[in-house]
Amino acid sequence: MDRPSNPGARHVKVAIMDESELVVHGLRAMLEPHSTVITVVPRRPDGPTPLCDLTLYDPSAHRRKAGVRAVPQRFPTRMVAFGWDCSPEAVSTEMSRGAAGFVSKWLPARRLIWNLLQIADGRVVVDAWTGQPEPARTAAEKWPLTHRETEVLSMIASGLANRDIAEQTNLSINSVKSYIRGAYAKIEVTSRSQAVLWAIQHGLLVSGDSDVDGPRVHRQPIRA
Repeated sequence: MDRPSNPGARHVKVAIMDESELVVHGLRAMLEPHSTVITVVPRRPDGPTPLCDLTLYDPSAHRRKAGVRAVPQRFPTRMVAFGWDCSPEAVSTEMSRGAAGFVSKWLPARRLIWNLLQIADGRVVVDAWTGQPEPARTAAEKWPLTHRETEVLSMIASGLANRDIAEQTNLSINSVKSYIRGAYAKIEVTSRSQAVLWAIQHGLLVSGDSDVDGPRVHRQPIRA
């Protein structure tokens, strides 16, 4: 991925919660070449709430400090989990608790910036890339959904209602419901919330060039 910014995006201000000076200064240096579209705003633990669009927090650091695993609610801003632990369990926990996105600390600068711009623009983005290639999948693990089922499930995970999905895909509402029922049966879930967690755990919201044994989908593409 070589997309440092979205040319049409507004300027995005990012605050960082409960991090060391090393991390704060390092992230600020990463974003500096793209300061026309994104910057880190100063934040002091004992100071007033900064005016920002996104607040990055490390779930593990917050858990050690507060003794709980939850999205902090100290800022009137969109919270984005930003951590080293990119396991499906870690990602699904933070997303189910209300995080606006999950981005890995392993990400290179351009990919991180692109993801943050997308989240600030209202999209749900999960990029749990660790820099390591994914293990080869066996035939039994091949992607279970058709392209259309994958597309519809991705839109569900992005928060769209059935009527919105119908409008974006030019399908009837009954066809959308049929694809949803088919997808739910294949992935063995019975509710929308279960489907969203399944989508997160299986990469449907992963942005960028990640390898998944499924077709490309609308919004957050995945590689066939």
